[in-house]
Amino acid sequence: MLERYDLDGEDNGRHYYAYVPDGSALPLVLAFHGGGSTPLDMARFCHLAEAADHHRFAVVFPSGSGASPEYLTWNAGICCGHASRREVDDVAFVDRLINHLLDRFHFEPSRIYATGMSNGGMFCYRLAAAMPRRIAAIAPVAGCLAFRVEPLECVVPVLHFHGTIDQFVPYHGGGGERSLRQVDFPSVQQSLHDWTIACGLPVHEPHYQDMPHNPQFGGDQSLFAQRAVYAEKDGVDLVVEVRISGGGHTWPGQAPLWCFLGPTMLGLSANNLAWKFFEQFFCRECKPD
Repeated sequence: MLERYDLDGEDNGRHYYAYVPDGSALPLVLAFHGGGSTPLDMARFCHLAEAADHHRFAVVFPSGSGASPEYLTWNAGICCGHASRREVDDVAFVDRLINHLLDRFHFEPSRIYATGMSNGGMFCYRLAAAMPRRIAAIAPVAGCLAFRVEPLECVVPVLHFHGTIDQFVPYHGGGGERSLRQVDFPSVQQSLHDWTIACGLPVHEPHYQDMPHNPQFGGDQSLFAQRAVYAEKDGVDLVVEVRISGGGHTWPGQAPLWCFLGPTMLGLSANNLAWKFFEQFFCRECKPD
C-alpha cells in the first residue's frame, strides 16, 4: 500500500508516496513523474509498486514543483515548465530527500536507482550527472537528455526506453507535435551517444536486435521492441536502448491512462527489464576521492 509523507523545513510543501515491502536494507528506486503530472499519477501510470513487491525493492514517487499541486514539473535543463523557468534546484531537493529516506527507512545506500516518465526521465539524466556517486543506474522512459552533459566522475549505467512515434518527445529529436512547450529535443541516439562519451566509455555503433515479448498480454500486435548497446565493459552492457517501434509516449507493459499518449506495447515490461538492469549495479563501484 502506498503511503504519503509530507516534507517540512526547506522542502515544506513537497511530499512523496512510498511503497516499502517488508525487509531490511532494501534497494530503493526513485520514480519521477512526467511534466504536468503528480506522484500519484506516476504510481498509477507505471505500477512500479507491484514490481517492487515482487522483486523486493522499495519505490518512492517524489513530487516536483509548480503553481498548481496537480501540475508539477522537474527542472531537467531545457525542460520543463515552472521548474525549468524558475531554475528550481531539484537536484539539491532529491539529495536532501535521499538523506531523509535513508534516515527514515534505512535503505541500502549503494543501491539507489532512478526511473521516470518524460520530463521525469529527463530529470533522471540530470540527477545522475550531478550525483554519480549516489545514483547507481537509471532507466528513463520517453525522456531524452535536456542539458549539456559534462564528463562524469564515474559511469552511471542507463537503460533507455522510447517509442518511435512519440509525439511529445520525438524519437528522432526536435519539437513534438503534441508538446505544449515545443522544446527542440535531441534524438534518442544523440542522447545516448553523449551520455556514453560523458561516462568516458568507447561508443559502439548501435546494432538493433529484436526482443522477445509476450503476445498474450494483448495490445497493438504491430508494435515490436529492439535492443541496442551503445557501451559495455567486461561483458556488462552499460548504455542500452530499448526501442519500441510504433510505440507512443507510453510506459511499456502498462496501458496508458490517456489514449492521446499513443500506442503502448503490453507484452514487454519496462518494470521487469529495468529491475533486471538495476540489480547489476552498486554505487560502491565508484572510486573514492
